[in-house]
Amino acid sequence: MIAAARAADPTIEALVADAASLPFGDNEFDTVVAHMSLQDVDDVASAVSESARVLRPGGRLCVAVVHPLNSAGEFEGDEAASPFVIRGSYLDESFYEDDLARGGLEMTFVSAHRPLQAYTEAINGAGLLIDRLREVSPPERAVTRPSSRRWQRLPLFLHLRALKPPAG
Repeated sequence: MIAAARAADPTIEALVADAASLPFGDNEFDTVVAHMSLQDVDDVASAVSESARVLRPGGRLCVAVVHPLNSAGEFEGDEAASPFVIRGSYLDESFYEDDLARGGLEMTFVSAHRPLQAYTEAINGAGLLIDRLREVSPPERAVTRPSSRRWQRLPLFLHLRALKPPAG
């Protein structure tokens, strides 16, 4: 992805770094975005703490993850009214795989299921204040297959926005 970013625009600085050890100074950014990444990091608390460290006072952390309810269970069928079942524990961290194929390419994604509290506690522990939380389902215009209708009953994604309190 770094090579693609540099090829698209060599003037944009693109880095590879550990989310738990960012190569930036304190208070450098107005906004930090963690889009579909925190469910894939080993240490959520350290990644969020690093995000808070590099934020300026008054800055915001914007997070989008697979909704923890989504990652805890699965639908028993493709029909819109299919039951959604959690066979294990929603409250325990676990790992899951998604195998996808599109355009002749196959990929396996391995992610962690963490309950909602894992994210909110990491944000709170980093000294940030949650000022917005949304549970996102697909809008009607995005439902192109009948099996997608079932996702209009449960959230697909969780969006959180947190504020680094102003200094003083």
